[in-house]
Amino acid sequence: MQKDMRMFLLYTIILFFSSMLILRLFYIQVLRGSFYLKKAESQRIGPVVDNLKGEIYDRNGEPLTGSYYETYAIISPRWLSNSQKKLLIEKGILNSSGAEKPQNIKICQENYDTIRDLMGKTPGVFIYKKKVAYGPSALATHVVGYKNQTGIEKNFEKILNNLGVKNTIISDGFGQPIPGAIQQYKEATGGIKLTIDKNIQVIVEQVMDERVPMGAVVILDAKTGEVLSMASRPNYKQYHIEEYLNREDAPLINRAIEAFSPGSIFKIVVLSAALEEGITDLDEKFYCPGFIKVGGNIFKCESYDRGGHGEITLKEATARSCNTVFIQLGLRLGKQKILEYAKRFGLGEKTLGDLPEEKPGFIPTAQNVYYQDIGNISIGQGPIQLTPLQAAQMVLAIVNDGILIKPHLTMEIVEADGRTVPLPSSQEKKRVVSEKTAKMVKQALQDVTRYGTGINAMPSPSLGESAGKTGTAEIGKNKYHAWFVGYYPVKSPRYIISVFLEKGGSGPVKAAPVFRDIIEKLNLHK
Repeated sequence: MQKDMRMFLLYTIILFFSSMLILRLFYIQVLRGSFYLKKAESQRIGPVVDNLKGEIYDRNGEPLTGSYYETYAIISPRWLSNSQKKLLIEKGILNSSGAEKPQNIKICQENYDTIRDLMGKTPGVFIYKKKVAYGPSALATHVVGYKNQTGIEKNFEKILNNLGVKNTIISDGFGQPIPGAIQQYKEATGGIKLTIDKNIQVIVEQVMDERVPMGAVVILDAKTGEVLSMASRPNYKQYHIEEYLNREDAPLINRAIEAFSPGSIFKIVVLSAALEEGITDLDEKFYCPGFIKVGGNIFKCESYDRGGHGEITLKEATARSCNTVFIQLGLRLGKQKILEYAKRFGLGEKTLGDLPEEKPGFIPTAQNVYYQDIGNISIGQGPIQLTPLQAAQMVLAIVNDGILIKPHLTMEIVEADGRTVPLPSSQEKKRVVSEKTAKMVKQALQDVTRYGTGINAMPSPSLGESAGKTGTAEIGKNKYHAWFVGYYPVKSPRYIISVFLEKGGSGPVKAAPVFRDIIEKLNLHK
């Protein structure tokens, strides 16, 4: 009887503790399973070897950041023999003060042979590739931006960060990487796709490096308004940003979206307004003595030293960029109409919504423009300012028969799995001038490059004709901004190209040849 009682008590105790164990296991594995799983994961995940954000691509899915890979080694001293540790310390590869902690070492020419010799002899050396976000071959740096501070990177910071991945090493309880248990390296494939064409961007930047020390170039698709290229100079390297912060030439500024005095390219607006209002025609004859007086101001034409252009038609005056004739047109129009048409062309307001640094330019109100100021605004001087991007938009409207199309820069979000989500772009189109007026303006712009101030923008005869307008904006004594904005080819235009050289001198001499070189190189590489 006592024996049975003892057996009963024994079975009861076993059953009790077994039940407690089962309940505890149920609590750990079922009720608190996810909590302990995460805790275990956090203990075994070692150092983050890469923290990648989403890429920025051109229209064809090509990265613009110039990213590349460098080779690194994670060296785990606990997996090394004493002689191996001693060797690495003597070679300066391992830090002796923290010799027991895993160390992340960039492989270079000096340490390559030593680390390579250890491969296969010890599990304590693990080689992996690390992606470097910015490289020497980066393009459109002012558009892309840097470190979420400017450009597309700033505007789409949250999206790019969400599309990124962290690559880590799986470690043991001592924090040492486990041989054979390295987490598979993941490539960040998501990002933002732009309208920029990498091939066109390369050509533009090559030409600018040869001819544009300070300025900008913008190329738009003549039919859609898509930004095919946008570049600014001086350029900068995103991976050495600290070297550019205090430079006087301000290389971090995107001059393609900064506002400057336009000079004679603004005559496109004045010509369009005068033709649209019916106060002149291309064949009307004017007289240019080389200067004109407005109020108390005397405005000289470029022909002043030669005694003026004499009798000249409006079409010829556009080709020769005659200030005298255009100031006469401005006086006929009046300040209200000039400023109204400037607004119609989208001047004085931002063009894109994707670049936080973009400036709206400046078109004054009529009440702040006095009679004598009409001479200045008629030839793009005085308070009027516009960006190289806005200059391209101005010609885009003329090429599209008087209809203003808003340029756009972004296409879609590329998800990590390859799926794409279109980004909204303005489909707004509005008529600026009639088709008849736009046709007459195009005729005048064609003569600019055929025999006028833009002759240096005309490509080789075999490549067809270009058209456009030069500008030389006076900004101080013997200081001028150089401009050329136009389209190519004349028949079925494909490109709108805006060229700007800050303090670059003469538009016909400095800006027009840049336009020509870009066209010729585009044809060479198509």
